[in-house]
Amino acid sequence: MSEATAVLKKRVMNEAIHHLPKAKIQKDALSWFFWALPIAAAGLCAWFILKDFVFAGPTITVYFQDAQGLQEENSVIKYRGIQVGQVRSLKLAEKGQTVAVQIKLDHSAADLARNGSVFWIVRPRLSVGAVSGLQTIVSGSYVAVQPGTGPETNVFMGVAEAPVVVPPGVQITLLANDMDSLEAQSGIFYRGVQVGEVTGVHLDQNAEFVVVEALIRQQYAPLVRANSQFWNAGGINAHVGLFTGLQISAESASTLVSGGISFATPEKYGPAVTNGSIFFLNEKPDPKWQSWSPTIPLGEVMPEAPKIKSSMPQIGPQISQ
Repeated sequence: MSEATAVLKKRVMNEAIHHLPKAKIQKDALSWFFWALPIAAAGLCAWFILKDFVFAGPTITVYFQDAQGLQEENSVIKYRGIQVGQVRSLKLAEKGQTVAVQIKLDHSAADLARNGSVFWIVRPRLSVGAVSGLQTIVSGSYVAVQPGTGPETNVFMGVAEAPVVVPPGVQITLLANDMDSLEAQSGIFYRGVQVGEVTGVHLDQNAEFVVVEALIRQQYAPLVRANSQFWNAGGINAHVGLFTGLQISAESASTLVSGGISFATPEKYGPAVTNGSIFFLNEKPDPKWQSWSPTIPLGEVMPEAPKIKSSMPQIGPQISQ
């Protein structure tokens, strides 16, 4: 084959190749979806691992006598009004005597799992003179907590009600024959002004008296003396006189529904009382008590931090009357 023929043949082949169709590669937008799906799934798995194992707080178990209102994976635990964990499971424990409530705390609330923390269930409560927990009618019952300062632990015994915060003052005990309408938070009045409140009512060890525990606020503590007289001020007082006719009175509007206690101190008052002093609670006042009007300098409120009530006052052998 001559050289000219070879050159011509090569030129024809190049032209033929030049006119052949060329493949074009185009990126389909849908193809990104197939790559994004496994990446998103891997990211979601990583998030759950971080949430449940790295960033999660401890799991604790709280034993309650009754867990009515709580629901697994639905009820929450709150501290200072915000959610800090969730109820994971509810199981009977101790042969059906208690309910073990397993709670998963948030990482930020891990410090709540300490000895001394107090747990209770907040439910809607409507009683004479007291309304609380009404928000749980819509949101459901939840577990509330008051933190402790002891060593770390994950097992707790829940309480039936929120712990009572006792403000500064003098704690006294009143012995009554009957509870009447008294209850926790019933007011204690001096000359119509509330100076304290009832903190608890229960029977004594021999069931002879109703023991009324009360707190007189520190500012008004000097009003209570060893010879002060206390009486039940709940309900309505009616008096019929020959010239005055029927007279009806009440200590205050609150005592009509939640009961109340009044007291008086004579002009020749005795020494000031201390914590644990005991008085007898009379059913009705003697008319002369209501005429007492001593001059007693009041104390000043001291800036003490509230303390949690830890024990009941002991009933001693002395009873002031």
